[in-house]
Amino acid sequence: DPRYTVQSAAARSLVTKPGARAGVSAERAADLLYAMLCPALYLVLVRDRRWPPEEWEEWAFSTLRDQLCE
Repeated sequence: DPRYTVQSAAARSLVTKPGARAGVSAERAADLLYAMLCPALYLVLVRDRRWPPEEWEEWAFSTLRDQLCE
């Protein structure tokens, strides 16, 4: 899956950065990015559940930040 390939590359870079959450592997980070940034999840929340796109963006950002960063 090309989308996972991109998320995996981003995750490998992310886990080496200052402020990355200790103990989160690149594989785990890639899985979190892949799941949270899934187009289907976006459509469920924005189209089907009528979240404003800005609310989805803030939710995705804060959730990923909490999972991946100290």
